[in-house]
Amino acid sequence: MARINNYNVEKIIDELNNKGHSKFINNLELMEIKGKLHKNEYKIYSPLEESSKLILYKDELPNIILLKINSKVKLRHQDIMGTIYSLGVKEDTFGDIFKIDDTFYFFCLEELKDYFKYNLNSIKNNSVVLEEVDLSIKDLYAPEFEEIKLIVSSLRIDNVISTLINRSRGNIEDLINNKDINLNYSTEFKMTRLLSPGDIFSVRRYGKYKFKEIVTETKKNKLVIIIQKYL
Repeated sequence: MARINNYNVEKIIDELNNKGHSKFINNLELMEIKGKLHKNEYKIYSPLEESSKLILYKDELPNIILLKINSKVKLRHQDIMGTIYSLGVKEDTFGDIFKIDDTFYFFCLEELKDYFKYNLNSIKNNSVVLEEVDLSIKDLYAPEFEEIKLIVSSLRIDNVISTLINRSRGNIEDLINNKDINLNYSTEFKMTRLLSPGDIFSVRRYGKYKFKEIVTETKKNKLVIIIQKYL
């Protein structure tokens, strides 16, 4: 199984007990916390139907901000994510990035709102302006996918991703070692992990994907699979 930082889990529990809520946490951290706390000790807030980041709270939610990214050019999810990481903020201070029509939005905690507004002003050399919008806009979101058909020799995660992003197995090993690959919202450490239909994985700077299905097997015993890329 993927490893998790137990210090982070204890820190999340301390924040929940002392402040009444956590910052943004991932699903693996939630699984660990469920093993340490009784289900009556917290509530779970999921901003979207398929949120990769959640918030735990006792009575009141913290003030969650929804920021709209205004841009004159079309943006890509992976470029936005890369830019946010380049600002040096911690992963628990911002939530999911999602798109409605051709406009991207992301969640953040109120304490980071102004920092993002003043510092996130360009993405891939394109000027952008962040605008705080009503949180209810998130209810208009429905996941959009681009379907990609791949022919792979196996369902090993390194093999699938290598074919998907056209990088060598050695490059994929580097990405895994650098913690750039997540599987089902937790960091993946094994190149030999086998994917199953329904698995969600992401590759930092490349995007987020879902393994939809195996279509068929070729005469040379290779698999034809469908990968959905989140847009």
